Amino acid sequence: MKQEEHKWNEKLWKPIIRPQRYSYQLSGLGSESFMVQGIIVKRFDFTIKNNRNLILQCSLFEPIKLMDKPHPCIIYLHGNSGSRIESHSIIDYVIPSYISVCGIDLSGSGQSQGEYISLGYWESQDVQCLYNYLREEKVFINITSIGLWGRSMGSATAILAARENPNIRVLVCDSPFSNFYMLCQDLAKSRYHIPKCFFNCCWCFIKSKIQKEANFNLDDLNLLSIVQTLQNDLLIIFLQAKQDELIQNKHASLLMENFRGKKTLLSFDGTHNSIRPKEVMEQSVELIKKEFGFLSWNQTSFQKEIKLSSRNSSVNAPLLRASKTSIVPQTEDTEQ
Repeated sequence: MKQEEHKWNEKLWKPIIRPQRYSYQLSGLGSESFMVQGIIVKRFDFTIKNNRNLILQCSLFEPIKLMDKPHPCIIYLHGNSGSRIESHSIIDYVIPSYISVCGIDLSGSGQSQGEYISLGYWESQDVQCLYNYLREEKVFINITSIGLWGRSMGSATAILAARENPNIRVLVCDSPFSNFYMLCQDLAKSRYHIPKCFFNCCWCFIKSKIQKEANFNLDDLNLLSIVQTLQNDLLIIFLQAKQDELIQNKHASLLMENFRGKKTLLSFDGTHNSIRPKEVMEQSVELIKKEFGFLSWNQTSFQKEIKLSSRNSSVNAPLLRASKTSIVPQTEDTEQ
C-alpha cells in the first residue's frame, strides 16, 4: 500500500470507532435531587450488563411524585463523543410533562466499559438491555411506555433499536445519518479532501479493518433500508439543523422519505453541535405526549402536589445540577 494511501486509511478508520472519549466526574451529573419548574426530581444512578458482558453506567431522572405511579420514560442516546451528561439537554423539556428521562453511557463511551464505538450497531443492543432492565426491574415497575431520543450516532442507535423492539413507541432522531457509506464519502471529500477514486480504493480496507477491530460490518449501517422495515405505527420525529456541515440535511430528508410510518421533520437554524431552539424542543415533546397518550397517565392527580411543592420550595432548594456547559451536546469533530 502506498504511504499516502495508508495515511488516508488511518485518518478514516480510527475516528470512526475510536473518537475522543468524553471524560467526566460523577459530579458532572449534578445534584442527586433538583427542581425543574417546581417539580422535584431525583437522580438514580445504576449499572447494567449488556449482552457482551460490558458494564454500562446509567442514570434515571424521575419526578419523585411519579415514583409510585405509572408513567412513560424517554431514553436519551448520546453522540459518538458524548455521555449520559448529554441527557440534561432534554430534561427541562421532558420532565414538566411527567415523563422520566434515562441517560446511558453507551458501550465504548463515557464511564462505560468497551474499547470501541460502533455508530449504533452494538449500541442498539445496549438499548435493548436497558429497555428490558427498566421494564423488568422491580424498582422501575411503574415505567410504562418507553421512547428513544437520539442525537447523531444516538439517532442511528435509536433506529436500529426500534427495528429489534416493536414495543418502542416513539423516536426523536436529531441529526441522523442515512447511509454510512454516503456519510463517509461526504466527510472524505469535505474534511480530508480525499479524491473519490482514492476513497473507493480505501473503503474495502476500512471495512475490513473495522470488522477485525470492532467486530461489525459497516454495510449494516444502511439506515435507509432499515427505516423501511420499521412498524407503521411508530412515530419518528426528525430534527434537522440547516447549517449542519457534519451531517448534511439530505440525510434526514432521505430517511423521512423512506419511512412509511408516522413522521415529522422539524428544520431549524443551527449547526451540528448548537443548542436546539426552545420551540423545536417543545414541539417535539408535545408530539411525544400525544403519541404516548397524555391522559393515560393521570397528570391531574399531581397538580395539587406540584403547586404545593412549588409554593413551599425555598430559594435554597437545589435547582440545577451540573454546570451550564454540561447541557450542551459534546462537540463531535469526526461524527460518522
